[in-house]
Amino acid sequence: MGCFGSSDPNAKLIQEACRGKTEEQKKVIEYFVKQEGCFSKNMTSDEYLALVAKKKDSMNFRSIAINKIGLDEDEINEIPPVKFEGFVFKNAYSKSLPSGNYISSSYQVAWLFFSSTQVYIYRHTFNMDDSKKNESTDEFFYKDVTSFSTSTQTETSRNVAGQSIEVPTNKFCMVVPGDKLYVSMDGVEDAESIVQAMKQKLREKKS
Repeated sequence: MGCFGSSDPNAKLIQEACRGKTEEQKKVIEYFVKQEGCFSKNMTSDEYLALVAKKKDSMNFRSIAINKIGLDEDEINEIPPVKFEGFVFKNAYSKSLPSGNYISSSYQVAWLFFSSTQVYIYRHTFNMDDSKKNESTDEFFYKDVTSFSTSTQTETSRNVAGQSIEVPTNKFCMVVPGDKLYVSMDGVEDAESIVQAMKQKLREKKS
């Protein structure tokens, strides 16, 4: 299953991190933290990305979001629904690719829906190295939404030894009274144009 031999200085730490994990979760942990050159082969980055895509596609987040919101499709079609997605790095394992982009052991998918009076946001973050997940559903009247925006932030990820790694990431931000809701959007190519359309709709609703 993996390489826990003396050739990897993190062998004991990796073994402890893998305790109680599924075989797939162990492979994910090894992918992020096991040093190159170990006698057993890690999965490749392409294989890991395929694994993330498979897990993401196995869950119909749009249907889940609509069920959580409790509305029919025709009630939330003021503008086309928006999906943001991407890796999140806070308290997750991370790794840089040859392209310079970073990936992590946590992934987030968010859906935003727009009715005639409200905006709804569903967020779901799942981990590849354990079975934990985090999901939330929020709704706001347009008049209570201060702004839609994008921002570049630095998140702190970790390695197997607990050392911190600072990773730059792009976020969508919805500002509401007393709170800011952030969503990863590194996995969306046309995110800026999507946000511009949302800003236009918000201006129309608040005018």
